[in-house]
Amino acid sequence: MAHLHPFDEVYQVDGQALTVKFDFGFHCFTDDKGNGKLLKYGNEKRYFCADRYHCSTQITEYIQKRFFAGLVVPYYVENNQRYFCMDLHDYAIFFSIRKPNGTTNLLKVRIISAYEVDQWGRGMLPKGRPHNVRYVLEMRNSGKSV
Repeated sequence: MAHLHPFDEVYQVDGQALTVKFDFGFHCFTDDKGNGKLLKYGNEKRYFCADRYHCSTQITEYIQKRFFAGLVVPYYVENNQRYFCMDLHDYAIFFSIRKPNGTTNLLKVRIISAYEVDQWGRGMLPKGRPHNVRYVLEMRNSGKSV
């Protein structure tokens, strides 16, 4: 699981260096299908998923090489704004962005889940107008929602 250790990236946004701290959630390597070993994290119970684990090995490289130049679709879950992005290779990443109180040029991105999407599943992905990641980071850094 070393590939899921938190790491930082620095992006030039609005003429300033913006530090983005990435970390990864339990859903990056588990699902609720019951085909693997039962794992518990807090109050949540899910099963190890070899397919999601394999996909998770691509997340860090995706973030480092293509995330900042990508597009995201904002959507809401339980009163929290979340984001979804789709790579050209049918790889979906779901994440949240948080600006810690009292910070300057710092955001925290939590990768909630990431997996390959079959053609039949594309219609179930969040819909909406895509935005450039650069723009979304700029807005979130200034404390605004997109």
